[in-house]
Amino acid sequence: MVNRFETALRKLGRRGPTVPESAEIARLNAELDRLRAEVDELRVDSRRIAELYDLVFERLRAEAGEREER
Repeated sequence: MVNRFETALRKLGRRGPTVPESAEIARLNAELDRLRAEVDELRVDSRRIAELYDLVFERLRAEAGEREER
């Protein structure tokens, strides 16, 4: 989705430097910034989920090892 916005911005930008930034370009830039922030937030969440997943399986392995020692 981000690539679609970047492509649209490039097309609008090719109209030439004499064209002032239109409301559409400003809107697309704002939307692109919002989407990038959302993707960054999802990456952080994904990393945290992976860390929790690793902790759960580490604890399960430790508990299984304790049971085998008994």
